Amino acid sequence: MICYVAHRYGGDKSNIEKAKKITHDLQVKDLANCYICPLSTFSYLEYGELGYDDEMELCLDLLTCADRLIVASEISNGVQTEIDFAKLVKMEVYRLGEFGELQPFAQ
Repeated sequence: MICYVAHRYGGDKSNIEKAKKITHDLQVKDLANCYICPLSTFSYLEYGELGYDDEMELCLDLLTCADRLIVASEISNGVQTEIDFAKLVKMEVYRLGEFGELQPFAQ
């Protein structure tokens, strides 16, 4: 299963490092699944380089490859867009708990 890890960015490079650690920790604990995070995948782009809409489109393209969405931060506009898309296509959505456990997402 491919698990997409959604994390806010907002141009704050420390969020890339936070998302990288979260994704790393999930992957190390669960070798049966593959964890991807758009902040790592598209880290070669500068924030806003392509424009918000085009960058979100890239994230949603990546999300279409996933089976599960994991919300791993506060909900920003971009994370909300990912949640809305996942719900639209009936994808499993989870929230990362305080101790790294997956919890059903309720919004």
